[in-house]
Amino acid sequence: MSKKLKKFIIFFLSAVMILGVGAVCVSAKSLRERDEAARARYRAVKAQYLKEVNWWKKTRQQFLQARAKYRKFKNAENKALYEEQARAFLEKTVEVLIKKLEALKNWVANKPSLSESARSAIVAEIEEDINWLKEKKSGIATASPAQIKEKAREIREYWRKHRIFVKKIIGEIWAYRLDWAIEKFESVSSKIEAKIEELKAMGVDTANLEAWLSDFNQKIAIAKEKRDKAREKYQAISNLAEADRLFREAHQFIKEANQYLHSAHRKLVEIIKEMKRVVALSPKESAE
Repeated sequence: MSKKLKKFIIFFLSAVMILGVGAVCVSAKSLRERDEAARARYRAVKAQYLKEVNWWKKTRQQFLQARAKYRKFKNAENKALYEEQARAFLEKTVEVLIKKLEALKNWVANKPSLSESARSAIVAEIEEDINWLKEKKSGIATASPAQIKEKAREIREYWRKHRIFVKKIIGEIWAYRLDWAIEKFESVSSKIEAKIEELKAMGVDTANLEAWLSDFNQKIAIAKEKRDKAREKYQAISNLAEADRLFREAHQFIKEANQYLHSAHRKLVEIIKEMKRVVALSPKESAE
């Protein structure tokens, strides 16, 4: 084997190792360095949401107290207070839901594992829900008791659907992260296969490498199957009655897919070491 070819193969192996590690094990530190500004924005939005939740709890307690007082005494003064607190509680509920959606939108918009088209589609859907809630909030302050009741019913129904929507989004993001890792590993596999063929053409015994690469590819194939099954579960979520069960089942498939990817990464390390050993033991030839 020529010195130039040997140097090239060693360089290739180093590049493959870096790519393989990056596909599954992107360090938290590097992510923080790259996305700190985005993470800071998300933390700020989330902090505001949690602040709104605390105010919502206080407003809800005031509403429940006013309702209990009105039901007990049923006079005009208590009725007015009850209606006032009902409006305040409904307004705060809508504000909290909007803040929650804004936090979710921020989280999705800064997920590097999502493709641009996927991020845009999910963000657009979230913004549509935010606009719907803003429209519902309009007029609450002057709504009649009947209108308050109707708006509250619509928002409750929205919240039921929203919880399903959030679970689907989280599931899709997990699945997209697997897509990214699997794509990187498949690219690595193709490159290694080509180099094995080059070594074989030079008379190098590549039986071990071929067997290990086959094992590596099988692990990736199983990870893809697990990912697909997870996606099926997420897409099947259509009502609250089954949402939690389907979400748990899908998450289990995601975990199993990740386990196979980690196992594939360990096999990749073995392949790289073996290829380096084979190259090092290959007969030396002239540089030309």
